Amino acid sequence: MSDKKPISLVISDIDNTIADKFGAWGNALDVAMDKLAKLYKRDRADIEQDLLAHVPDSMKHISGPYIGKDLRMDVALTPSLKPTSPEMEKQLEQIFHQWDKDKSKAELYEGVAATINKIKASGAKFVLYTDSRESVCIPRLAKMGITADMLDGLYVLPDLKDGQIIHKPVKGKAEEFRNALGDKLVILEPKTNKPNPKNMKKILDDMGVKDPTTTVMVGDNIRSDGTAAVTLGMNYAWQKGGTVIDAPTLRCYKTFCQDPNYKLTTAEHLEQLNDTNRPTEVLESFMDLSKHYRFMSQDKALEVKAQAKNSEKINPTIIKQMARNSR
Repeated sequence: MSDKKPISLVISDIDNTIADKFGAWGNALDVAMDKLAKLYKRDRADIEQDLLAHVPDSMKHISGPYIGKDLRMDVALTPSLKPTSPEMEKQLEQIFHQWDKDKSKAELYEGVAATINKIKASGAKFVLYTDSRESVCIPRLAKMGITADMLDGLYVLPDLKDGQIIHKPVKGKAEEFRNALGDKLVILEPKTNKPNPKNMKKILDDMGVKDPTTTVMVGDNIRSDGTAAVTLGMNYAWQKGGTVIDAPTLRCYKTFCQDPNYKLTTAEHLEQLNDTNRPTEVLESFMDLSKHYRFMSQDKALEVKAQAKNSEKINPTIIKQMARNSR
């Protein structure tokens, strides 16, 4: 019998788990900063500090980087970067256009689609669970090539306006994807970010899970993704590959991220490791799931677990016979 664990439900994070997010942000911003330095004929470090000095107080509570989510707005808030001629304004717009194009890249990591298809073909279920807002998440997944038939559920945080949940319009493939999801799209309660055992329990209940040990949560953030899974007795597969950060991204992260609680690198994630979030498996990439788990329907997974448990038991009569034979 295989040593792989029987799994009937895979719950996965999105960013830096099935697709790169930090790298796209970091590389796009790194290139743009070099272009801004050249355009303004100033040292890059000088421009970086100028941008940071003009971050609005209303933005300083957010997690993550303070610069590079909307570079056009960042520059507009920095008086010294106001273009001084129509030609400079045109060149600045070209920098923004390329930055936005590079930042918005959304491609699945190698082997992700094949692994999801393998999970689904086995009779197991596959769910995506993210802290991203609906209007951000839906277009990204559509751009990645994720389709409604690949998912049994998509759990996202809501868009809010004046404290009320709203449904922002999306267009093209994103709209088609959202419509195709139907009831599979679940909008969670506002401000219930990970780790949140109640949200995780809701997913297990919605998927009809009878035994949490036949489920696995996959994610790059040990604290955010691992804590709720471990609390509920699930497996937690740490997608370590999503915490491997390249030099340009790390350079921008160290410059523009002022939040000490925001974690990015492998070493920083490991600093959060304790018995409340300890991974049961470590993945170098998402497709490594197949090395650790056997995917199957819930009834089959429970049957396999029962067989394995029974095979560990030895008949007492046989034990006595073995003892007599050894005399």
